[in-house]
Amino acid sequence: MLTNVPSGVNRMARNIVINHPNSFECQMYRKSVNRANESEAMGMPTIGGLGVISAEDEEDISYDHLGNGYALQAEPFSPSSMFERQDANNGFSNELRFLIEPEQPTGAEGNFTPRKGDVMYIVISDDVRLAYEVVDIETVMNIAPFAMRYVTNRRGDLDI
Repeated sequence: MLTNVPSGVNRMARNIVINHPNSFECQMYRKSVNRANESEAMGMPTIGGLGVISAEDEEDISYDHLGNGYALQAEPFSPSSMFERQDANNGFSNELRFLIEPEQPTGAEGNFTPRKGDVMYIVISDDVRLAYEVVDIETVMNIAPFAMRYVTNRRGDLDI
């Protein structure tokens, strides 16, 4: 009974993100390690016998396509820092917040849940895609199932 409200909020958020005129089409990718060793069968890669928590320092990686979706910038008018003399704002933001919804509904093939480290490509045209990496996941609702908002950093080195 208590989950009816957050479930309704999540359904409304999905409809808004998919149908909003400022939404972007996006493609989500997840990093995977290409290096194979004996302990990866148990799901934990090692370097020199030590377990590795994440694949951040790996050099041989690839990105697997999770699926297509829609992204809506959650705070298009976020505050920006001021210059030292307080005469103008910097206007530069290191992180952007997005609401991300998969194209396919929950339970269907092609549905995904973004995680930290995933890369989102905003589709501008057939030839141009801008890359953003999910660096944090936050919510403004305190009842599960939570409405997620994804904090991203620009990844210009991965642009297409």
